[in-house]
Amino acid sequence: MKARLFSALALLILLQVACSDSIDPSKFTTPFEQSDSLETTTYAEGIAWWRALEEASPYVCMREFGKTDAGLPLHVVIVNAARNFSKTQIGESGKTVLLINNAIHPGEPDGVDASMIYVRDLVASTDFKKTYQDVVFLIIPFYNVGGALNRNCCSRANQNGPLSYGFRGNARNLDLNRDFTKADSKNAQSFLAFYNQWNPDVYLETHVSNGADYPYTLTYLLSHPKKLTPPLDDAIESLFSKPLETLMEAQGDPIIPYVNVFGTSPDSGYQRFYDSPRYSTGFTALHHAIGLLTETHMLKPFKQRVASTLRFMQNLGTLVAQNSQTIQSLRSQAIENSRNQDDYVLDWQVDESNPSKLMFRGYRAYTDTSEVTQQPQLYYDRNDVWEAEIDYFDKLIPTVRAKAPSYYLVPRAWPEVVDRLKWNGVEMKLIDRDTTLDCGVYSIEDMETSETPYEGHYNHHHTRASKELRTVKIRKDEYYLISLDQHSKRFLLEVLEPEGPDSYFNWNFFDEILQQKEWFSSYVFEPEAAAMLDDPEEKAALDAFIATNPSYQDNAFAKLYFLYRRSDHYERDRYMTYPVFRIE
Repeated sequence: MKARLFSALALLILLQVACSDSIDPSKFTTPFEQSDSLETTTYAEGIAWWRALEEASPYVCMREFGKTDAGLPLHVVIVNAARNFSKTQIGESGKTVLLINNAIHPGEPDGVDASMIYVRDLVASTDFKKTYQDVVFLIIPFYNVGGALNRNCCSRANQNGPLSYGFRGNARNLDLNRDFTKADSKNAQSFLAFYNQWNPDVYLETHVSNGADYPYTLTYLLSHPKKLTPPLDDAIESLFSKPLETLMEAQGDPIIPYVNVFGTSPDSGYQRFYDSPRYSTGFTALHHAIGLLTETHMLKPFKQRVASTLRFMQNLGTLVAQNSQTIQSLRSQAIENSRNQDDYVLDWQVDESNPSKLMFRGYRAYTDTSEVTQQPQLYYDRNDVWEAEIDYFDKLIPTVRAKAPSYYLVPRAWPEVVDRLKWNGVEMKLIDRDTTLDCGVYSIEDMETSETPYEGHYNHHHTRASKELRTVKIRKDEYYLISLDQHSKRFLLEVLEPEGPDSYFNWNFFDEILQQKEWFSSYVFEPEAAAMLDDPEEKAALDAFIATNPSYQDNAFAKLYFLYRRSDHYERDRYMTYPVFRIE
């Protein structure tokens, strides 16, 4: 490995570069470039390099925003041709904000190095002020700081370079690309507050893929149109998908929608990735922003992957600049339409009966006997390239719907939930007097729970809840009142409706309600149960229960518990009662 050339002396020289309208890019070579494209920038090198660029260019400012689980701050680089770095003034300027987030998985560092080259060349360009007068760039150099510091050579078994890189998990071993909704990490908590303050219009996140082998260096993913509110749903493909494909193809670097194939080959087609809100592009859709994600192919050389990521950034920046006013208008319309929308889809499944057609270039896949396992093993022949139309399952079918209430009532007793709502910019206020309200109240009827932990949770899925109207007594300062007439309406539906795939209920934030707290002794309750059976209705109910469950005929506890649940002793206002209420 060549010696790392980005030394303290080099940094001192950079800091002495006089501020001017433009910089000499040759004086800001990156550690990636200095290593002959063999290494990615370390966290310390990257922060130092960005500080040096900030000192040299009047268009660049780097700031800290919040903490990480590693105990170090998150940084954002603000790039503005107007030399104004106030988020308030930028928000009032009407400029389109493009946020690029790197190193969410630091073992996938292509965007770290591409972003440095991209911004350096942007601010060195003589037409930067004119071309990007309506765009503000926000660059997060390293989102997963703990993973970036956990540098190693070998944890990415499938990846062709760089020589060393960071680790996928953060300082708490959390995958930050599954943390946008549940926000367990300090990284995500800081990010949510930052995202709400800046309200970016377009979001790009950079990755390296795993999965099938194919000729494309870069695949990409957009927020699924079905997850976006009109008119963003129809516009996202024409604004970004097709133009990006055309531009990259013309530059000799063709791209294709993210190849969502693992363990098989894409010959017979593949599904479009379903990005629920735990993922970035699913999360940004809840805030009516356009989300994109790049996936360079793991087996392509590191230098080639960085070049492709850089090319994608350059083309995306051009499209954002050309369509700035259109993007602003579409978002405004989407937010207003969401405010007026009553019926929402919370969950979907891929429509396997109605595929689109996708022209795809692939390597011939074949099966041979593994020398290790002596079992059939998939292989690819890169010398045998084919091109054909394949099935692309890009359509979704709604599976879970919810009507928007006028208000939610969220209990103060669950501060983890209240905090997450606040980080996401939800407007709310405490009810400041005792009152009684008629509310829609959910009872959790059924759910499945994972048998092994996933990102620190035994999360629920396939949740079913029934709703009934109840008169609820509300004490002063006990509940937050949340109006649905706000920017966060779509977000609120997704996280507060218990059947949503990434709802706070399904992420275990309300598991306290799943445990019964009070019980009975059979010898104490049995006389009361006997008295209950003097009522023909109660007797008929017990008989029907036994008829439906004949194995309980000789089960004394089951019979008593059935009657106990119908008595006044049963904690029906707590057990399995979802504590977030709806004012219809």
